[in-house]
Amino acid sequence: MRTCSYCGASNPNSAKFCNECGTALALTESKPVAKPSNPEELTTQRERIPSSNKDSIDVDPWIDSFTTVAQELQTKRKADMMFVLDCTGSMQGEIDAIKDAIISFADTIESDGVRVRVGLIEFRDRLIDEEHRVLMFYGEPFTTDPVTFRREVSLLRASGGGDEPESSLDAVMLALRQPFTPDANKVIVLVTDAPPHIPDKDTQSIEEVIHTIHSIGVQQFYLVVRTQDSRSHIYLKLLEGTRGLAFELGKGDDFRSRAEDFKRTLMSLGKTISAATR
Repeated sequence: MRTCSYCGASNPNSAKFCNECGTALALTESKPVAKPSNPEELTTQRERIPSSNKDSIDVDPWIDSFTTVAQELQTKRKADMMFVLDCTGSMQGEIDAIKDAIISFADTIESDGVRVRVGLIEFRDRLIDEEHRVLMFYGEPFTTDPVTFRREVSLLRASGGGDEPESSLDAVMLALRQPFTPDANKVIVLVTDAPPHIPDKDTQSIEEVIHTIHSIGVQQFYLVVRTQDSRSHIYLKLLEGTRGLAFELGKGDDFRSRAEDFKRTLMSLGKTISAATR
C-alpha cells in the first residue's frame, strides 16, 4: 500500500493519485515532512520571507510540495461517470468484464489527468416487476475507489429479463437524477444487448430522455450496444446534441468471449472519456 503524505490515506501500490484527496502520489515519494496544523500557517510562512529575498531563500520543502499539489488539484479535470448496465440473463460476460477491468479502466483515465468518480445502475425489466437499483458505496452512488467499485460489482448476477425489450430508458432517467459534482463532466455509459421498452414503466418516449439529458447538462453519453441490430438504432437518438459514441457490444452467446471483447472496449472508452473531458 502507498500512504498519501498529504491526507494519510492508504492507496494501492499501482495508484497514481490518492483515492481520498486526489493528491498525485508521484509528488509525495520523498520523505514526508510535517504539514502546518493551521491552514493559515502556509500563508503566514510565505509572508515571513522578506520580499527582497524571496527568490534566494530556500523555502520549506513541504510548502513547495503543497503549492504544486494545490495547483494541480485546482486545474485537474473531473468526470462523474455512471454505468447503466443491463443485468439480464445474457449479460454475465459484461458484468464480469466491468469487475475485472475497472481498476485498469480507472487508472487509464487518472493517468491522463482526470479525477474520476464511478457509479453503476443495474436494470432488467420493470414491466415484469424487476426494479432497477443504484449500487451504493458507503452510502454514496459514486466512488473514487475502483477496488470498492469492483467489490460491489462482483456481487451482481445476470438473471431475469423475460423477453426483450428491457427497461433501459427508465434506468437512464434514474442515472440522470444522481448527485453529479457541479464542476465535473457528467458521463453516462449505457450497456445493453436489448432494445428499450417504449413506453417504459415511467418514461413515455425517447424524446423525454433526450430532453432530460440536455436539461441537466450531460457532457458525454456513450452506448455499448449491438450496433448491427436495427432494433438498437433507437438508442443513437440519445447522442443527439451531446458528445458521444456508440461501441459494439460484441457478438455471440459465449459470455467469456464477449467479456474479453468488452474489456478491450472499456479501455478504448477510457481513452475517449479522458480526451473529451475538459
